[in-house]
Amino acid sequence: MNNQELIEKIYLESTKGIKEEILNNCDAWYNHVLNLSKAQQVVYTVILFQWQVENGGSHQYFLNSYGQFAYLTIKNLKLIEASQRANLLDAATHLVNEEYLIEDDFRHLIFNRELSKIVDFDDILFDKLNELDDKYYEMKDENISELLGNYLKIIL
Repeated sequence: MNNQELIEKIYLESTKGIKEEILNNCDAWYNHVLNLSKAQQVVYTVILFQWQVENGGSHQYFLNSYGQFAYLTIKNLKLIEASQRANLLDAATHLVNEEYLIEDDFRHLIFNRELSKIVDFDDILFDKLNELDDKYYEMKDENISELLGNYLKIIL
């Protein structure tokens, strides 16, 4: 099985059981992801981040409530040795959470779309996130599929 097939298999496994009522409840969704196997959790958080950034940028990642997983995703990116991408997400998260809210408060604000600078498309924040996205798109030496695949082959 090649890396892409393995990642897709694990991603599909990670989404089993995620019903609408879970997606509509911040804590239920977060706890569901926390209780996945490590392989599933890593694939789920990393792939969601990658898809969101590639399809609309970091702003979209936070706006679409996936940013509630930002701190967990940073840890998981480091775990698969995608440290440059982890650093970019860390920088983006610091821009979005410049008030240094505790993680649970931040998660709830992101999930409920109550962080005004994200919801109202604050121009300064939007521009800074776009700069980070540009760095993400230019990054050629951290291939997520390769790093995730290598990680999965070690732990499975």
